[in-house]
Amino acid sequence: MLKEKKIIVRIFFFKAFLFFTAFIFASCSKKISQEQIQYKDFSEFEFKGKILSGKKIQTSYASQFCIYEYQDGISLIDISGKEKYLVVPKEKYSDGLKESAKVNAVIPRGIENIYLASSSAYSLWDALGAEEKLGFSSIKENDWHISKASNAMKSGKLVYAGKYRMPDYELLLKSGCKLAIESTMILHVPKVKEKLEQLGISVFTDYSSYEDNPLGRLEWIKVYGEISGCQEKALSFFDSQVELLKNDAPSKGITASCFYINNRGMAIVRGSENYISNMLRYAGAEYLCPKIKKDSELKSRPTFSVSMEEFYKACKSSEFLFYDGNIDSSCASLSMLKEKNPLLAEFDAVKKANVWCAKKTIYQDTAQIPKIILDVNKIFSASGEEEITFFERLK
Repeated sequence: MLKEKKIIVRIFFFKAFLFFTAFIFASCSKKISQEQIQYKDFSEFEFKGKILSGKKIQTSYASQFCIYEYQDGISLIDISGKEKYLVVPKEKYSDGLKESAKVNAVIPRGIENIYLASSSAYSLWDALGAEEKLGFSSIKENDWHISKASNAMKSGKLVYAGKYRMPDYELLLKSGCKLAIESTMILHVPKVKEKLEQLGISVFTDYSSYEDNPLGRLEWIKVYGEISGCQEKALSFFDSQVELLKNDAPSKGITASCFYINNRGMAIVRGSENYISNMLRYAGAEYLCPKIKKDSELKSRPTFSVSMEEFYKACKSSEFLFYDGNIDSSCASLSMLKEKNPLLAEFDAVKKANVWCAKKTIYQDTAQIPKIILDVNKIFSASGEEEITFFERLK
C-alpha cells in the first residue's frame, strides 16, 4: 500500500513538472514573438585579429534588426538576434572571413547580381536607386505588381531564376550570383539554403515580415542601405516618409476590419497585431476582429480563420471593411461580396457602401507604406477619393 502511494506521489510530481516546463516554454515563446528582442551588444567586434569599436544605428520602429557601424567601412547586421551578417568594402573581402568573424555570411558592400526571393524588398532597393544590383527574381513577370520590377523582367535586366524553394542553381552559378536575399519562407526549406551556401552563394534572410509595426517594415531600408552602400540615402528616405504622416492628422472614432472569404466560406481575418491592422490604427481606426481562444498566441499571426457567424458578431458594426484583394481577387463589387455569404449584407459598412478592396500592390510596395496609410485616412475622412491609389471602393 505504501509503495503504491509513493508511486502515485511520484506520478503527481512528474506531471506537475511537465506542466510547469510546458508553461515556462510557452511563456518564453510568447515573449520572443511579441516583445522586444534582447540583442547582444556588438559595440566591439573582432575583425582579422583587431578589435573594432562601433556605434549602433538608431531604429525608431523596427524590432527585427540591429546595425553596428565600425571604422574602415565595416558593418554588422544582427537579424532578430539569430543571424549575423558582416558587410565589408569589396577590397576587404576575402575567403575564410566568415569563419574567422563567426557570422552567417560576409557581404561585399555594393554587391551585384543578387537573387531576390523576397518580393517586398524590391521597392526598398528601388527607393535607394540600387535596384539594378538585383539580377534575379524568384517570381515571374506576371506576378509582379510593381511596374518597374515587371518592366525590368520584360527588358531582361531582372531574370527569373526559379522559386525560392527550387532556384535555378545552374543559372545563378553561371551568372556569378554571390548573394540570395530570402524571405523567412526559406526557413521551411533548409536544404535549399544549405545547397546555395555550398555553391558559394551567401543567404541573407529578410525578417521584415515579422514586423508588426508597418513603419518597422519600411525601416528595413536601412538594412539594404548598408548592403548596397547607400546608407545616407536610406536614412534620408526613411525620415522623409515618416514625416509625411506627421503632417497628416489621423481620423478619430472610426472602426474598421480587414478580411476575405476563402473557398470554404470561412472569414480569414487580419490579426489584431498584424501590420495591416496597425496601418488602419495609424489612420485613426479602432480595429475590430473576433475574440478567439488562445488569442494571445494568435494575435501575432498575419491571419486566422473564423466562421461567418463569429465574424458577423464581432465586426457587423465596423464602419469600414477592407477586403484582401491580394488573396481573393474575385470580389469586384458589393453584389459579388454579398453572394459570398448573405450575412455580409447586414454589415453596417456594406449597407453604407464603405467596403474597400486592397490592391495587390500594397503587399509588395513596402516603400509606399506611409502613402498607403494616407490613403486609408482619405477613406476615413471621405476626402480625395479620386486620389486614392492602393484601394478601390466596391460599388
